[in-house]
Parts: sequence; C-alpha cells; structure tokens
Amino acid sequence: MLMKNKKADVLLTYGWVRSTYAALRNLSKHNAKVIVCDSNKYGMCQQSRLKEAFELYADPFSENEDKFVSDLIRIIEKHRIKVLLPSHDETEIIAKHREEFPKGVAIPIADYKQLSFANNKLLTADFAANLGISVPQKYSLSELVNDGAETQDYVVKLLRSNSAKGVFYAKDKLHALALVDKLKNEFELSSERLPLVQERVSGEGWGVSCLYWRGERIAHFTHKRLREKTTTGGTSTLRQAISNPLLEEMAFTLLDALHWHGLAMVEFKYDEKSNKGWFIEINPRLWGSIYLAIASGVEFPYLTYLCAIGQEAKAKRIAVESPIRQGTIARWYLGDLIIFAHRMLNREFAHSLSLLLPGNENSYDDVFTDDLQAFVGEMMFYLERFMKTHSFNPTEGANIG
Repeated sequence: MLMKNKKADVLLTYGWVRSTYAALRNLSKHNAKVIVCDSNKYGMCQQSRLKEAFELYADPFSENEDKFVSDLIRIIEKHRIKVLLPSHDETEIIAKHREEFPKGVAIPIADYKQLSFANNKLLTADFAANLGISVPQKYSLSELVNDGAETQDYVVKLLRSNSAKGVFYAKDKLHALALVDKLKNEFELSSERLPLVQERVSGEGWGVSCLYWRGERIAHFTHKRLREKTTTGGTSTLRQAISNPLLEEMAFTLLDALHWHGLAMVEFKYDEKSNKGWFIEINPRLWGSIYLAIASGVEFPYLTYLCAIGQEAKAKRIAVESPIRQGTIARWYLGDLIIFAHRMLNREFAHSLSLLLPGNENSYDDVFTDDLQAFVGEMMFYLERFMKTHSFNPTEGANIG
C-alpha cells in the first residue's frame, strides 16, 4: 500500500527567484511546510534547505499553459496543499484558470480581470489620472508627432513588462518615434497594443507595498531605491525603508478604488526637493525587494498566508502591533555582482570595488549563512541563463508586449 505524502501548508511557484525565496524563509520561520515548484531545476528555492520538497512544472510561457495548470493541480493533490501562492507573471495565468484548481486550496490573489488590468501600464496610468493622482504626461502616436517637444526626454514602455524589461528611454522626439516603430515591428504589435509614451520625470524610484484583503488594507510598507541594476531604472540592488505619506496616500487611493485583493507594490518617481510624486505602475504580485519589508517588520508572505486560511483578524493585529523599523537597508548581493561585471566590461573602474564589499546594509536578499546553498542556486540559475542568452537581464517574451 502506497503511503500518502504529508499535508503541506503552502505551494510557491517560480522558485528560482529571490522574492519567492523571501516568502519561503518567512513562511518557514513560522513553521509552515512549504513545497516549491518551477520549470527549472536550478534556483534559490530549489537548492534551499528550507523547502519540504521541490517539484517541476511545464513552463507556462515557452511550453503549454494547460500543461502548466495540470502540473500544478497534480502537485497540489500530491502534497494536499492548503494555500497556493504564485510569485511572478504566472500569477495571471493561475487567476485565469482559478476554477480548475481543487476547491480546498486557497489562492490569495486578485481575480483575472483585476490582474490583467493592473498589469497594463496604459490602463493603470489612465485610471490613476482619473483619480487625481499625478502621472507623467502621456502621448498617443499622433500627439507625439504633432505636439511632442523636439528635445524632451521620453520614456517608451511596452504595455506589459516587468523590471526594466520593455522600458526604453529616448533623448528626443525623433528617437521616441523610432523606438515605437522598432518595438511595433519587433513584437508585431497591433494598434491597440502600441507602446505607452510618456514624458521622463525627474526623481528617485520609490515603492509602496500593500496587502489588501477583499478591498481592506491589512498592511503596507514604503521604500526608496538607493541603487539599481540598470542605470535607467528597474530592479534595485540597494534600498531603504522610509515612510512617505504623499506616496502612501496615492497608493491607498489607487488600490482602494480598485477594491484590491492580495499583494501589490505600487511604483512611483518622487522628487524630494519639490515633494512631488508620479505614479509609474503596479506590480500585482510578490516583488523583488520584498525581503526589505520582511527585515523591517512587515511579514507580507506570512500575513498573506494567515488571511488565506481565514485568520484575517490575526493578520491585522500582527500588522498593527509590529512596528516598522524605518531606516533598514537591504541589499541584493548578486545584483551588485552583476553591476560590477558590467562596469568591468565597460572599463568603468571608479567606485566599482565597493560593489564587492560590505556596506551599510542591515540585511541581504540572497546571502544567508544558515542557507548558503540558496545563494549558490541563484548563481547557478543566472549562469545558466547567461550561457543561453548572453545576458544577465534577458527579455522573456511572455512577460512583455
């Protein structure tokens, strides 16, 4: 007679990445039994000692979406999972097929329509503007041709992208028009999917992260980006916990109006001198810098898990009673190593050595002495990706367009 697997608490998808690893660490700290899955055998959670087990699934983007869903259902039934917590762009696919999953598993994410809307940069920019939230001025193609300033800096964004992927910067109007034409041809974009063109605003990158449950805000956290992997923006390698009432009010207004459910990080540009902020986009899922929030006292994965198993009151109480340790700094060490490598290749030697040495950070996203094999797994993933694409920041077709 075959023995049944022990019942597990949580299934995490997209296991290679540090945001999923942050959730694994946080949930394991609270004695949750966590199964991790991915389409790749190498990654942070795959090599971590903290997981209960690792399972492979079909890549939902390069292989087959239906096979991905059936693989997840198989894993859920095998381990008798209570909560399925997606991590990255597969979140929207899971929401799309939500009704196909076993009835007993909780999936603490927004519905498919909400997620699809939140992932569209044009729709969210218009929605925010209609709420009175400041957004960078946008231009349709005809407006750019007829009214765009010749020498203004522009940002050209594919409607769907993550991190710095699918975001391009133009030094003037002609450059912006050329970028739009290039992207239209490269991604075979219809007129409804043409890139969003906006003015390029000044300021630093900030994020306001929130957990909502059926429209009610449970917890929030704000951070400022101190260093980014690419000079034009995107993934941060160094960031600090700093409250910002102006940006927080803008984020709450937006997510309240959406009657949001689940996790989301709202990105802004903020000019400290003028105290002016601009809405940039919503990341409606786990976000790359989430370990800073956890290290600062806002345990988003655990709070989400509590809400998913019907303990919203406990989650709210913990969020209220846990003070945020303002000023905490977190660092993504491998991200800094990637910056260092780029600088060396470009012969930019000044200040590069500091990227290898300890700084004023309080915690790391990816280096933990009690689980160093997770960092090894992260390096293995990036090395494998570099060997295939010759890039440490490759563009994945499913994430953009």
